[in-house]
Amino acid sequence: MKKLISIGVALALLALVVLPVSAAAYTPYEEPTTYAKIPFAIIAAVFGLLQTVWPALDVALGMDMAWLTDVFGETADFTFGPLGWTVDMMAWGLGVGGSVITALGAVITLPFDVGGLMNTIACSMFAPFGNVTGAQWNPCT
Repeated sequence: MKKLISIGVALALLALVVLPVSAAAYTPYEEPTTYAKIPFAIIAAVFGLLQTVWPALDVALGMDMAWLTDVFGETADFTFGPLGWTVDMMAWGLGVGGSVITALGAVITLPFDVGGLMNTIACSMFAPFGNVTGAQWNPCT
């Protein structure tokens, strides 16, 4: 019994390494424009891989859930596209909010520099946004 459990653990650990690497290697999507979008590209690649292998798994397991192929495809497209831009938009919104609060600093009395804090958070979110294919871009320099 212990040997069977050991084999199962070894296979599980192998799957934890092989599946993400193979999913990241196989991607029908273009290269992410910034480093901050790489996690979204990896997740989209995993859903793309599931879309590709699901028909064979569905038949092998006899589950009759072929409709999941379309769900995996749509999820991959959404993850790589609109969902990947949420990081950009949230950082931009924090930057705008920080600038507005800093501008209102003479009118509003706050216990600490909230506008500066928001701008620091926005700059930290933009820090990994070095372009993969072009020149470096950092709005906080």
